Amino acid sequence: MKVTLGFSIIFFLLCVKLGFGQNTEPDFDTNYIETFRDKLIITAVSALNTNSISVTDKQGEDVVFSTNVPLSFGLALDYKWLTAEYTSSFGASGDERFGKTEMRSLGFGITSRKIWFRNFYQKSSGYYVQNPEYFIPDFDPENDLYPHRADVSTSIYFASLNYGFNYKKFSNMASLWQLERQKKSAGSLTAGLAFSYSTFNADSVLIPYALHASFESESILTGYYYTMIGANLGYLYTFAFGKKHKLFLSLALVPGLSYQTGKAFKEDGSSFGRQSGIGVHGEGRVIVGFNGDDWYTSVSGVSYVVSNSISEYNPMVLGYNFFRVVVGIKIKVPESKSAFLKKVGL
Repeated sequence: MKVTLGFSIIFFLLCVKLGFGQNTEPDFDTNYIETFRDKLIITAVSALNTNSISVTDKQGEDVVFSTNVPLSFGLALDYKWLTAEYTSSFGASGDERFGKTEMRSLGFGITSRKIWFRNFYQKSSGYYVQNPEYFIPDFDPENDLYPHRADVSTSIYFASLNYGFNYKKFSNMASLWQLERQKKSAGSLTAGLAFSYSTFNADSVLIPYALHASFESESILTGYYYTMIGANLGYLYTFAFGKKHKLFLSLALVPGLSYQTGKAFKEDGSSFGRQSGIGVHGEGRVIVGFNGDDWYTSVSGVSYVVSNSISEYNPMVLGYNFFRVVVGIKIKVPESKSAFLKKVGL
């Protein structure tokens, strides 16, 4: 956690140093972009976040542990170049046959005209066996309770720092936070860096002792931590619709190549030793919505994926999917009189 906090602080200070929001003259093409950065945007968020852990036996068959979370709810605040969002399941869970899962997610973004920094932290606890037939051949999915592990928990911190090349005509802010509006369709090539830190912990191994012979010893774990750092190169495009350009469809695909390293732990507390390798990662998103002068709404699907060359030592499926439905209002706020806030563009 110290690593992730330090990573965020470094990039926050970098963004302040770059002087976000200090320009008084538009540094973009007003035929393509309209800004609402003088407004505070308050957004009600509903999100469906999913995560799973897979363990593969010697025959290549997976045992899958999944979260059981209904829609999470939260609040997002966006102003100038700074955005923040918090969502939680607030103790709610899905179908009671699958047991209880708790999930919390916190994220913020720092977005200037050229530099885009986004990050989030998510923690989940409580997983059920998605395919219990592997353990219980006569399992009845309609009437039996699914095996559940309340002690299993995972966490991920993911951050990306990208540069937008077509910053005068394309607004990343318009597609993500609606602090701006894309008046004409445009896209941009982007390049940058990505970082993630993932953990998995359990009080005991995921596989019952009677079945250990069916699995490689590297798959019989009680803990894991995994770090990834890499370079991104991708493309984003927003289609603007309607007479007043208030409808939009935004697409993005940002793959990358990364150095990845991790360590797995046995039930007695010893480890298999650190494993490292080169792999790929990526972020993809689809967002459709309405971006008005005083309010907005959007539906989005976002996916983060990490694939590595050391997967035999990593029981986690490093794929996080987010489905969000949001409604927000835009409120005109008085200009700050603080010299410090003006200096950093707030």
